[in-house]
Amino acid sequence: MELDVKIKIEKLLTSLNIAEMLDEQELHTIGSTVLREFNIDKESRSTWEQRVEAAMKLALQVAEAKSFPWSGASNVKFPLITIAALQFHSRAYPALIPSSQLVKLDVPSYYASQEDSTDIVNSPYEKAKRIEAHMSYQMLTQDENWESEMDKVLITVPIVGCAFKKTYWDTNLEKVVSRLVLPMNLVVDNWTRSLEEAERISEII
Repeated sequence: MELDVKIKIEKLLTSLNIAEMLDEQELHTIGSTVLREFNIDKESRSTWEQRVEAAMKLALQVAEAKSFPWSGASNVKFPLITIAALQFHSRAYPALIPSSQLVKLDVPSYYASQEDSTDIVNSPYEKAKRIEAHMSYQMLTQDENWESEMDKVLITVPIVGCAFKKTYWDTNLEKVVSRLVLPMNLVVDNWTRSLEEAERISEII
């Protein structure tokens, strides 16, 4: 069934819950479409998921009973992947986060230089510094989990090959929060070149 709903954009922007503006049939149509297309994306990356699962078992040194070349054969796990991941983390963290100023803004060169500005306080450079300081404060001070989430990112990347962070305004906590999204929980089509070009991005919560 095709969805044919006309709602003014003003209502959509001001509504706390768009689902309340739709009837049961329309909600069912949307839900069925979302689920069908999610399953298409998940199926397209089934081989990748198997490789990730195998990589995680190696990194976590999961011991499994062996049946080859005989049942109960020795199954020694050498922590090579785990050591490599920890070394990557220890080198990457200080390189990516060299100081407490996490946010750095690039002021376009067509703005007048600070020296030429008649109003130093409101110059683009001074505004940029204030924004940098405030956003760095939001991430390091207001979001108590930022560093621990970044730790998880830098451990996940060398094992799986990618990781994602979701930064958003939490209406319950009333502050900006940044959370790790594991690659297995972020579903896009396997052949997507980038998240910007993805037809759909689904997060498994």
